[in-house]
Amino acid sequence: MRFVPRLNRTWHVGALMQRAGRGGPLLAGAAFAIAWTPCVGPTLGAVLTAAALSESAGRGALLLGVYSAGLAIPFLLTAVAFTRMTSAFTVVKRHHGAIMAAGGVLLIVMGLLIWTGELVRLNIEAQRLLDELGLNVFNDV
Repeated sequence: MRFVPRLNRTWHVGALMQRAGRGGPLLAGAAFAIAWTPCVGPTLGAVLTAAALSESAGRGALLLGVYSAGLAIPFLLTAVAFTRMTSAFTVVKRHHGAIMAAGGVLLIVMGLLIWTGELVRLNIEAQRLLDELGLNVFNDV
């Protein structure tokens, strides 16, 4: 499997923190925020838009609360169960190649679905199924 070497670097937090000195946590937090901006920004923008267009402030607050919980819960679970999560991360490290390959295949499949317009059809079918089961919460949005 071929990778672009510059994009496939491993950054060791300990070495970075040692170089950063006392300002390390601040620098690490800023780097984390900058690195996550392309991932979180568009989704946050969509949630903020949906919240602004919702019929009530409570509904907007609920949307933002669910979004925030979705971001926070994995981090909180990792902090609470750090020892157990460390072993889970070891499993992820051991299967890193397979996980990367599966993620790449998933991205290609999603791209093909978007390109062919089939993703829209799949979304319509999913909403129809949720309607039949009485679970479609998207009708009120």
